Amino acid sequence: MNEKILDKLWSLSGEAGVIGSMILDRDVMPKVLSILPDGNLFYKPEHQRIFDSLMELYMSGKPLDAIMLRDELERRGQLAEVGGVDYIARILDSVPSSANAEYYSRIVKERWQYRQLVDAIENMQKVVNEPLDIGEQVEQIRQLALALNVNHQQNGCYTLKDSAEKVATSIAKTDSNIPTGYRNIDRVITGIRTGELIIIAGRPSMGKSGLALQIALSAAKNGISVLFVSLEMGHRSLIERAIGMVGDINVSALKNFPQTDRIYEQANEAAHVISKYDLTIHEGLNTPEKLVSFVIEQKKIHKVDIVFVDYLQLMSAKGKVENRVAEISAISRQLKTLAMDEAIPVVALSQLNRECESRVGHRPRLSDLRDSGSIEQDADIVLLLHREDYYRLAENPSGSEPDGIVEIIIAKNRRGPTGIAKLVFLPETVKFGDLSEGQDDE
Repeated sequence: MNEKILDKLWSLSGEAGVIGSMILDRDVMPKVLSILPDGNLFYKPEHQRIFDSLMELYMSGKPLDAIMLRDELERRGQLAEVGGVDYIARILDSVPSSANAEYYSRIVKERWQYRQLVDAIENMQKVVNEPLDIGEQVEQIRQLALALNVNHQQNGCYTLKDSAEKVATSIAKTDSNIPTGYRNIDRVITGIRTGELIIIAGRPSMGKSGLALQIALSAAKNGISVLFVSLEMGHRSLIERAIGMVGDINVSALKNFPQTDRIYEQANEAAHVISKYDLTIHEGLNTPEKLVSFVIEQKKIHKVDIVFVDYLQLMSAKGKVENRVAEISAISRQLKTLAMDEAIPVVALSQLNRECESRVGHRPRLSDLRDSGSIEQDADIVLLLHREDYYRLAENPSGSEPDGIVEIIIAKNRRGPTGIAKLVFLPETVKFGDLSEGQDDE
C-alpha cells in the first residue's frame, strides 16, 4: 500500500487532539460525541480505550480530568495497556487547548471512513477472484457496497414520510408540556415535560409498545418532532401498527380481504395521514452512547422534541460492568442525563419481573422492575401497565369474557400525586382509549 493511502488511514495526532481536548474541557463532549459516537472509530487501540473511559465518566456525570481518567482505566484494568499515566501526560502536552476539538474529531471520522472504504475494496477484490459466475459476483459486490456505512448513524433509520405509504401499499409547535393523549393519565401527571425520564413498564403482552407508539403518534399529530428507537420490533411492524391505530383497522387482517375492499382505502388514508407526521423510527441505537450521538446530530440538522426507547433492557452499556443490574443502572442514568442535557423528555419502556404473576391480584409494584438497579431512582415518572383480564383468560380461557380494562398505575410521579388511570384496550388494533365514567363495573 503506497504512502499516500497510508496517510489517509489514520491520524494519531488527530486522535490525540480529540482525547486531549476532552480531558481539558468537558464542554466539548456534545460536539465530539455528535461526530464520534464510540471508540471504534479510532485507529489506535490505546486511544479507543481512553476514549471509551472518558465517555463513561461523562455519561456518569463524573468530572473529566487526568486523575479521574487514570482511576477509570485502573478500574477497567487497562491503565498499563494504554501506556500508563506517562502516555496520558504526553497527550496532554501535545494539545495546548480544546479549541480545535471539533476539527480533530472530523479528521478521526474521515480516517475511519477511509478505512471502511479500503476494507470494502479489498473484500470486493476477493469476490472477483472467487470461482463464481458474473451474476453472483455482481450481487456480492452490490451487497458489500450497500453495507458500506460511512455515515455510521443513518443505517436502520426510517422516516414515516418515506416509509408509511410504501408499507400501506405493500400490505395491499412544541410545548414544554407534551400531553400523552390520554385524559385519564394526564389528569394525574399533567403531561410529559422536558428533562424527564418516563418509564412505561409491564409484563410481556401487556401492551407497552402499543401504548408508547400511541403516545408518540399523538405527539407527532400535534407537531412534536418524535424519535422512536425500536430495538424489538422492525420499522415495518411499527408502521403497520400506526396505520391500524390511526385508521381504526386490523392491518393484519388485510390479507383476508380483496384489494378493492374499503379496508384497503382506510389503510392508505391512514398511511397518507401519518406520512405527514414528524416521526422517525431508528432500529440501530442499541447503546446510550449511540443514542446520545444521534440525538445531538439530528438536532443540528432538524430537531428532536421527545425520544421513545423500546425497550431499556435491550440496550447494552459499553465497557466492563459487574453484572446486569449495574449495566441497566448505567443505562438508565445515561438516559436521564440525555433528557436533562438536551432538554427533551425520554420515554423508556421496561420489562417487569415475574413476581407480580404470583401475587394476589397480580398488580405490579416499583420493586418488580426487571434488573431495576437505579431505574426507579432515575425516573421522574413510572407507569405500570396492568390488565387483570389477561390473567383471568390465561387461568380460565373459557370461563370469562375479557373486559378490556387496563390500569395504568402511576407508581412514581416526582412532581405530583400517584394513582391509577383507567384505560380500555382494543386488541384488534392494539390500541388504548380512555375509560369513560360508567364503563367500569367496579
